[in-house]
Amino acid sequence: MNRNRESKEMANEMTTTAQESLNRMWRAGNQFYQAATETECHAFIEFTGLLREYCKVCQENLARGIDFRELNGHRSQRMELQPYEIDYFNEKLNCIFQGLLVVKRVETDG
Repeated sequence: MNRNRESKEMANEMTTTAQESLNRMWRAGNQFYQAATETECHAFIEFTGLLREYCKVCQENLARGIDFRELNGHRSQRMELQPYEIDYFNEKLNCIFQGLLVVKRVETDG
């Protein structure tokens, strides 16, 4: 099955609102944190920061009327990120992967 078709079909099958999805995402992030702290692995716990920042960015995009659930590598529309958010993602990724992964800003037209 073609990815665009899969994505369209998935969008048609959504049974929750974007806000309900976001509420569940926040809850999942909190549950992840509780479980991650039990590992006693600092880098693993840092993934909580990534999850929570992603939730925050999704919340900001939703406030602009953008359904964040449609924003992924299979779609043409991009998520809107502020420079300080990219810096935060990089801070967390650096802690987890010691600089092996870096998020770069993408220049946009306009």
